[in-house]
Amino acid sequence: MDKHILIPAGRKELFWDNYLPDSEKTTAVHRLLPPAEKECSFLFDRGEERHSVSYPNLVRDETGYKLYYMSFNPAMHFPSRQFRLHVLESGDGIHWTRPDLQLFPDGHPGANNIVIDSMDESSLCVFYDTNPACPPEEKYKVLTMVFLDRATDRRSLWCWLSPDGYHFRRGYMLTDRGRFDTLNSTFWKDGLYWSFVRNLHGSWEKGIVRDVRMMTSEDFVHWSDPVPLEYDDGMDTQMYTNNIMPCPGAPHMFLGMPTRYVERQVWTKNDDQFGSAESKRQAAESIELRCGLAVTDLQFMCSRDGVHFHRYPDAYLTPGPETEHNWIYGDCYASWPLLDSGNTWSFYLYKNGMTADTPKELWRYELRKDGFACMIAEGGEKQVVTKPLVYEGSSLHLNMGTSGYGYVYVTVLDEAGIPLSEESVELYGDSTDRTVYFPDGSGDFSPWAGKPVRLQFRMRDAKLYSMETR
Repeated sequence: MDKHILIPAGRKELFWDNYLPDSEKTTAVHRLLPPAEKECSFLFDRGEERHSVSYPNLVRDETGYKLYYMSFNPAMHFPSRQFRLHVLESGDGIHWTRPDLQLFPDGHPGANNIVIDSMDESSLCVFYDTNPACPPEEKYKVLTMVFLDRATDRRSLWCWLSPDGYHFRRGYMLTDRGRFDTLNSTFWKDGLYWSFVRNLHGSWEKGIVRDVRMMTSEDFVHWSDPVPLEYDDGMDTQMYTNNIMPCPGAPHMFLGMPTRYVERQVWTKNDDQFGSAESKRQAAESIELRCGLAVTDLQFMCSRDGVHFHRYPDAYLTPGPETEHNWIYGDCYASWPLLDSGNTWSFYLYKNGMTADTPKELWRYELRKDGFACMIAEGGEKQVVTKPLVYEGSSLHLNMGTSGYGYVYVTVLDEAGIPLSEESVELYGDSTDRTVYFPDGSGDFSPWAGKPVRLQFRMRDAKLYSMETR
């Protein structure tokens, strides 16, 4: 039985990776699906927001939604540079307002939504602790990098704590085993705190690579040694952020929307042709050279254990058509985590992020539930055949979409590929929850529950996102 995939009733299985499909029998292919750009939801136009905002973090609690972000002026150098944590509020996660908190009325004129007035570095993660044992005064946690010794570049990861998401007190150090100058995503899952943090490998002489490492804790105080993530694309990619989180509706899965960093070494005539050429030059001169030559885009990856990731090598989202503000270091920093609104998921990106003295725009992006990727049949009939599996439950439900010409048919096979069931009725349309029925009108899959079987999906001009037995 160990060789069979076990699918409990009610557990959604996603067709994002190679876990379910039998590659030798499957002719449909994986396809990464871009999100839809929806609207500009907010304008950051006060104080140092006009210079830079970073790391939008979404939190949902009993009162609604909060969006946290950091402001700073990248042209100012230490010790003059200050990092401040701000908050926005929303009732629906789409329309945002700036609360007038007046917590630091003299610290930063024109921005009275500040909740922490001075942080050490542009690193951030804000999360609402769902651990039932979490003390009420620590329900909101902020993780940020703190220098232990600037002379030796020794760093640590610290927390701030709050009962309400507005009034924070400095907490304690979690670990000093890492670099941490990014969004170090952290959450409670399966009886553990999980944290995905930045470190480096390589050398400054031969080239360093920013990487991601995973550590866990039972109490948020004592943490395991960070373990480097592993990827199946065979590439040693510069991972600037990781944005790893449990998948909504399928918490046994981890998904990540990392920002990928690419640093070119020489300015060429191609760079002169960007609408943002002046901003790129200014960043190179006023901050550092790499800030004018580097670009960033967004990737997608997923995992079932939090260490081994299926990472799509192509971009999930690029900076887009050239403007005077994009194709510059700082594009495609996605909010964390996803906002689940039922049949759709949303996330945010800020635009104009590294253009000096320019308002920054917060744009919402939307995608279908389970819709980062799919198995797609195009150019004729294709099929998906699963590896041998054992499922629980008596009905089968699909997240699927077809054209008017397209279809999906489902058959239960034995391990050798011999049909055990009739082929289902033709399934077509576009639904996140399509029940599978047989020609006699029955949707009963219980005769094969608890037994080793395969599922065959015969498809034409169709996309298969996920399946679930109930």
